[in-house]
Amino acid sequence: MIRSLDALRVFVAVARAHSMTTAATQLFVTPGAVSKRIRDLERELGTRLFEREHHSVRLTTRGRELFRVSQDLFDTLADTLTSFDGPADFEQPLVVSCEPTIAIQWLIPHLSAFYRAHPEITLHLFAAGGPVDFHGSAIDIALRRDDFDWGPAVYSHRVGEEITGIVGSPELASQTPPVTILHTSSRPSAWDAWYQRLEQWRAVDLELTFEHFYLSLQAARSGLGFAIGSVYMIEQQIDAGELHAPLGFKADGSAYWLLSPSPIDDDPRKCALVAWLKQAMNETAWHCAATPA
Repeated sequence: MIRSLDALRVFVAVARAHSMTTAATQLFVTPGAVSKRIRDLERELGTRLFEREHHSVRLTTRGRELFRVSQDLFDTLADTLTSFDGPADFEQPLVVSCEPTIAIQWLIPHLSAFYRAHPEITLHLFAAGGPVDFHGSAIDIALRRDDFDWGPAVYSHRVGEEITGIVGSPELASQTPPVTILHTSSRPSAWDAWYQRLEQWRAVDLELTFEHFYLSLQAARSGLGFAIGSVYMIEQQIDAGELHAPLGFKADGSAYWLLSPSPIDDDPRKCALVAWLKQAMNETAWHCAATPA
């Protein structure tokens, strides 16, 4: 017998993502924790649920059976919970899913301004990235960049464009070429818009790759090399002089959106969040653009 619904939640996340690493990112835990949870579940059930491949996993026959039943279970649970009467919308927390680096580096430091403008609304933050399982979770709305297709069933509202720059520690400014550039596996195309200007500016000696955006920015802050930084991830470090952007910032063609399983305009809390995010993200973009390189 399965002892907790949490084990099924992890199983469903892996089954949907076809990857323990991707599921770990979505659940905001380590890949090792996900792998152990799946091993424990398989041991508990006495059967293999996944066939492990090089970079992915696929369900076994018994795994597909459990996945079908688990999805039905979570869908039924979600439908049942929504049928309960509760307090008025403004008394309920709005559960907001946000990409981890944006949540830590930008949203949380700016939340006091949101609460000053909207003291009647309480936000509960859930740090995760990628596709959102609205029906299998308690998430009300999600802030995401448009680097995946969220499908026609999801309602969306654009809140800000992505603006990036080449960033490094102040000490790197005095180094002679060549330089080290830092990549991130979570956004492999981040450098594409900057390669030409990089070649005109500095020769490249070494390229290093980090698993997450946050790690590449920490490496840049430590003087290891130059990374691509989103203005929403580096605003505080730019202001503190810990990072600088020698070539300035520019829009990379992508944007941030709020995603919702129901019409955003039907919920005053979501409308308030949309309006505030649009203003706050625009202010950050202008602030960083005006900062001397």
